[in-house]
Amino acid sequence: MQQQNMMGNPKPLESVSVLFMHKDHVFAVQRQPYLLAFPGYHAFPGGKIDNDESSVPFKTRILSDHDPRRMRAIQREVVEELGYDIEKGILQDEVLSISELAEAVAPVFAPFRFRTWFYRIDLKKIVLFKADSGEIASSFWSTPENMLDEFREGKSLMVPPTRWVLKGLIEDPQATALGDLSERYDEDNRVPSLEMLDGITLLPVRSVTLPPASRTNAILLGDEDTAKLLIDPSPNSEEEYRCLLNTIEDKMLDSVFLTHHHPDHHQFSNKLARHLRIPIILSQDTLQRLTLKYGENYFENVELRFATENEEVTCWHGSSVRVYEIPGHDAGHLGLAPDSLAWFLVGDLIQGIGTVVIPSPEGDMATYFSTLEKVIALNPEVIIPSHGIPMRSTHRLIETLKHRRERESQILKLSKSGNSKEEILEQLYEGLDPRLQPLAMQNIESHLEKLNKEE
Repeated sequence: MQQQNMMGNPKPLESVSVLFMHKDHVFAVQRQPYLLAFPGYHAFPGGKIDNDESSVPFKTRILSDHDPRRMRAIQREVVEELGYDIEKGILQDEVLSISELAEAVAPVFAPFRFRTWFYRIDLKKIVLFKADSGEIASSFWSTPENMLDEFREGKSLMVPPTRWVLKGLIEDPQATALGDLSERYDEDNRVPSLEMLDGITLLPVRSVTLPPASRTNAILLGDEDTAKLLIDPSPNSEEEYRCLLNTIEDKMLDSVFLTHHHPDHHQFSNKLARHLRIPIILSQDTLQRLTLKYGENYFENVELRFATENEEVTCWHGSSVRVYEIPGHDAGHLGLAPDSLAWFLVGDLIQGIGTVVIPSPEGDMATYFSTLEKVIALNPEVIIPSHGIPMRSTHRLIETLKHRRERESQILKLSKSGNSKEEILEQLYEGLDPRLQPLAMQNIESHLEKLNKEE
């Protein structure tokens, strides 16, 4: 059970990002899919400025013109990631200039908050860097136009500041000062809007989800000439509901889609559907659980449509988006994916923030294992969770399944040794935040139930 800071948003970490440029080409990388921050994203080399980063100014020309701590971080990170010594490159006349191109601060709700300075480093010729495979899956020289085209075609993951820098270079290839590119969010009146994969807009609403997460991704999906879906609208209050309404009022939605029945995926969805006069698409199991809990009138005056496996609900980049049944966390859980399998919306099958709980009675650990195996076998290129950001490859699914199997082996061993559930919790989750202990206990109980059935 993952623990994270739940006491507000810490000060953003300071970092640097380097755009090596030669004429109209820029050097970029694709991050490894197993990294915690921005897995599989297209980005520029760079990294954090260490707390103990030296502030001693460089004596070397060009480097000496800039903030020493940032230059020290750039020098160190580029040597580590690319095997290239910028100071040596300056002395050998390979580096023509260094410019502080832009900066951007991540919004307060971001799971990984950085204040990033983007530096442009112009080179006399293209350098064949030796990228560190530990952090970099691939690297390439490209034009800003080609990088943005690849994003617009739905082929790459990219954070907004990276795209804004590229757009700035397209507008002015010689740009050396694009300024502050931080996006300002009016969170008193609107829900933030993020696009990491073209055509899939995340609206991270404040929800009644479990810690350490505090938001659920309501998602806008659908090509211009096809049905427009809003997936899992689940604001936690009237105030947040109004912010969501303000954000989607001009989107011309055709329906609401619910992945499953947990409150952080459906709260206010009935009120929203009535207000917009659009239907709700959900599984029969989700309907049964919601009406059992909230009464037969919960969806009064709302048209309901039941979704089943393989049903087409919209299109993305011309590819039919179909429904997948993905039970385990919840019996009626639905996912979505295009026929191209460029991505898979997994809902709560995994968590980008925290750990999935398999609750009783709607959850089943054996089914959860089977569903993980099902989606892993499909091998979608990008996984989109309901909490956190999209991530490239099925790495997180594979690691989640591996972790659950290892945890089950530990639980089996402790149980056979005569330990109670409480004793198993104490031994396996030593030091766990007390607020998370009931969630860990639910997973222990789900594992034990699975093991008992398999005896």
